[in-house]
Amino acid sequence: MTKRVGLLIDSNLVSKQINDFIQLTYKAKNYKITTLVINNVDRNPKNLFTKIHSYILARGLAKALSTALFKVICKIESLVIKRMSKFVNFYEKYQLFDNDYEVINVTPEISKSGLIYRYTDPDLKLIQDANLDLMIRAGSGILRGPILNICPKGIISFHHADNDINRGGPPGFWEVYDRNPRTGFIIQILKDELDGGDVLYKGFIPTNWFYSLNLAKLYEMSYPFLHYVIEDITSENPTLGIQKKSPYYSRLYTTPSVFQTGFYLLKTAKVFFGKVTKRFTGRGYRWGVAYQFTERWDDVTLSRSIKIPNPKNRFLADPFVIKRHGAHFCFVEDYDYKTKRGCISVYKITNEFCKELGVALAESFHLSYPFLFEYQNEMYMCPETSEKNEIRLYKCEDFPMKWTFHKTIMKQVSAADTIIFPHGGKWWLFTNIDGSPVRDHSCQLHIFYSSNPLTDNWIPHNRNPLIFDPLKARNGGLIIDEKGYFRVYQRQGFDLYCEALGVAKIKTLTKDAYIEEPMFKVDANFFHSIKGTHTYNFSEGLLVFDFVEVSKYNTGIVSKNISN
Repeated sequence: MTKRVGLLIDSNLVSKQINDFIQLTYKAKNYKITTLVINNVDRNPKNLFTKIHSYILARGLAKALSTALFKVICKIESLVIKRMSKFVNFYEKYQLFDNDYEVINVTPEISKSGLIYRYTDPDLKLIQDANLDLMIRAGSGILRGPILNICPKGIISFHHADNDINRGGPPGFWEVYDRNPRTGFIIQILKDELDGGDVLYKGFIPTNWFYSLNLAKLYEMSYPFLHYVIEDITSENPTLGIQKKSPYYSRLYTTPSVFQTGFYLLKTAKVFFGKVTKRFTGRGYRWGVAYQFTERWDDVTLSRSIKIPNPKNRFLADPFVIKRHGAHFCFVEDYDYKTKRGCISVYKITNEFCKELGVALAESFHLSYPFLFEYQNEMYMCPETSEKNEIRLYKCEDFPMKWTFHKTIMKQVSAADTIIFPHGGKWWLFTNIDGSPVRDHSCQLHIFYSSNPLTDNWIPHNRNPLIFDPLKARNGGLIIDEKGYFRVYQRQGFDLYCEALGVAKIKTLTKDAYIEEPMFKVDANFFHSIKGTHTYNFSEGLLVFDFVEVSKYNTGIVSKNISN
């Protein structure tokens, strides 16, 4: 039976994120938004002076000043957000029409602080009579009292932070202020403790360099999972359980003080002028590739490795290596600053030399991450083709330089850094997907399986995404040896793509479970003045990896023959 769900809101005008969520509910199998519960609250005092006076009386002068300054900063930053194509509609409001839903108007009793909402017995009776299985808090106020228990499945709400270390608000601000590399969110069943409800789902995104951008990405990337959670808990066989709790040891966060807002502005200005200076001087993050002959990929001194010089106006990244005919061949992303597009090039590496063979694969769209695998004595490549919104396979016709398009194995998907391999009688596809408009591939690891790698009917793991965390979700390679299967993962930093990488051993991989055990982390300290690293691969005695540094784009070699 379809479950009845109510939406607790402040008015018929809702945010873009709530509207996007409602669009997802039209495809729901287990539930339906049947009822709007609208808080009848006077939010428009007769004049600005009355509004300010009421706020000062409730919260004090210091809080009023800090709130006013923070709102000014948010307003200025919103002008920047609206100029970004991904977020042009982020602040838009959308009308919900009464004739599409049952409508219940309630009048909460609001505390002197303006934060806590309680409901009268008549209002509670109106909600109870609607026979809702659960409600979604999508409006203002910290809910207290019997309202929390009026629906059999409770009231579901977001908290846009990691509630283990950050309860309160503003959402997504303190992670930027503290330069935390990730910003969390939870979907919870509300309890009396602020942001201390029963957590059903938790995820993280990379923290962005200024507050409103962080907030926009956090909201856009998290809201689709509200539908995912409600679809699960309203099903006949829910898979999401309540996550383990731990004591909350930090303070309750609130709007930053005037001093804290000023400090935030200084730190943000420093980042901004650093970006401007790099662009003005023609400098920026530029990737490179290095290699080392070794028999122990997990016990090596990386500083002894040999760099492959970047060609002029290009950079190399995402190295994958394979041994053929007594030599190693390293396939790389070869990015051209002029075309702003990558292709796949090949380098032949021996103990005596490293030689650029040329371009093995180019398309009218960007290519990178050239993952290689064999199937039925044929060689295939699965490069990143996220610009095409597909996962594609290319077949080798003449190794190593001739490859032809074989087939698309996933369509209409924004995916990056795919790896494909056999394990336990199945073929597995690990990839990094973002279904939101943000198209950030750093957070979510999705797993699929099939009976063979050439199919276009991959079955999603029933617990996707298996990892929702920018510190370990994104693939950076795959190493298979006599000790097992090892997934390389990328580790994002604050406003820094791939500041480090890690390696985890795959311990359990079935259609119902996935467990990996972290083995070690590689920080970007092995070469002078580098800033990050994100790909690490090995084949029959040759280790290849990449790194990023700050340099000018037009430096590098011109010759295609490199000897070391």
